[in-house]
Amino acid sequence: MENSRTKKTVKNFTTGAIVQLANKLLAFITRTIFIKVLSEEYLGVNGLFSNVLTILSFAELGFGTTIIYNMYKPAAENNKERLKTLMDLYKNVYRVVGIVIAILGIIIIPFLGYIIKEPPNIKENITFIYLLFLTNTVVSYFFTYKKSIITAYQQESIINKYTTIIYVFQTIIQVIFLLLTKNYIVYLIIQIACTVLCNLITSIKAYKMFPYLKEKNIIKISKEEKTGIFENVKAMILYKFGQTILNGTDSILVSAMFGISVVGLYSNYTLIITAVVGVLESALNSITGNIGNLNASENSNRKEEIFYQIFYVSFVLYGFCSIAIMILINPFIELWIGKEFLLDYIVVIALGISMFTNGIRFAGYTYRNTLGLFKKGKLAPLASAIINLVLSIVLGKLIGLSGIFFATAISRLVTTTWIDPYLIHKYEFHTPLKKFFIKYIKYFAIFIIEFLVSYLLTNVINIDNKILDFIISIFIVITVPNIMLLASTCFSKEFKALTERIKCLIIKDKINN
Repeated sequence: MENSRTKKTVKNFTTGAIVQLANKLLAFITRTIFIKVLSEEYLGVNGLFSNVLTILSFAELGFGTTIIYNMYKPAAENNKERLKTLMDLYKNVYRVVGIVIAILGIIIIPFLGYIIKEPPNIKENITFIYLLFLTNTVVSYFFTYKKSIITAYQQESIINKYTTIIYVFQTIIQVIFLLLTKNYIVYLIIQIACTVLCNLITSIKAYKMFPYLKEKNIIKISKEEKTGIFENVKAMILYKFGQTILNGTDSILVSAMFGISVVGLYSNYTLIITAVVGVLESALNSITGNIGNLNASENSNRKEEIFYQIFYVSFVLYGFCSIAIMILINPFIELWIGKEFLLDYIVVIALGISMFTNGIRFAGYTYRNTLGLFKKGKLAPLASAIINLVLSIVLGKLIGLSGIFFATAISRLVTTTWIDPYLIHKYEFHTPLKKFFIKYIKYFAIFIIEFLVSYLLTNVINIDNKILDFIISIFIVITVPNIMLLASTCFSKEFKALTERIKCLIIKDKINN
């Protein structure tokens, strides 16, 4: 079981990372064409409406997480009847969620003028553009629920494959039509069509993998069990609402406080940051099913051991990538589209720290969900969101744009960063939280020191040739933080356990070959 789970973890992790890397490279190509063909105002609209729809979508996330949690055990036992029951419930609720989001999205239309500080200088109707974004979000709810059973069976690599194929097709068509027509509306319609196509193909694949889902003899879920599930759903929706407000309001605040053109500049940074985060999230999220399987079958000691290994992995990945962002993103943007698209370096620092504090939460957040601790700490993200909104406005006025992103990092640090691990340690591990705090402080200190050393070295070695200077900076970022990381953590239990796990997989593959 352990070897099988590890193998699936590695496969899902690897395919998730590769797929996201490919997708983000394609997104970068599309954005480059987008900038050349359309104005900065379109970038602002694109980033702003993406954020608005992210906030509207919070309700689905609560239900999806809860249902997938309930699927882990029947998937591990291959209990088809139970899975049919859950999928039937999932299908019906997702349809309702899609309709609710459509209604909420329409209700927001009269308030668009308050969200956008200055009307963008574009020829298309802003309301029509918003409706296209809304359509793209809503249509997926009538198909995407079938992905959940694939996730429960730890087969995310299948979803990744189809997503990539469709996204390659979408990118090619969008680029061609942008170059030929310079029409933003056609660009959005292609996106909607490809969203529908991707969900349809995944849905067909789910039916082929699990043909029993087509059967009509479904045992309806009991009233008591449905009540229990919906209690968890309500708690999770509240949790997700706070989390979505925390993560999804930055562009809205930037638009309201600094204008849509600043959102356009900021969106170039978010394109790169979300590309990096997307690769990391896809790789890490691909092991969620494996963690769910682990939590459904292992004892508390084993769960805690794996928790700290995942915590270490998230620190390594997000620490390195956040440092790379803070040092390399401004030189990259200058080489890519020009100096006039740069933001102040203090804003870059704030974005990097916000990225790190969000990413290192992965272990706590994922364990909380896969252990079913939905009702515990459900108000933490809401408190975090309130703190974030107040701090963003205060710091935004005091220190400018960077204040919005520093506020996001601070609000996470004082709430969800420690509350999720606290709940896990209290209700599952039954051990003190002291160990977590010690490791978190150690990891954060290593991250800061690695950044400072790397930053100083890149500034000491300064060459007039911008391309050569950028290449040298890349070399420093790749080598210095990783050497320091190895020196500071090579004797830890987590490092030794992970290297041993990798050795076992390599040896096993050699024997099989």
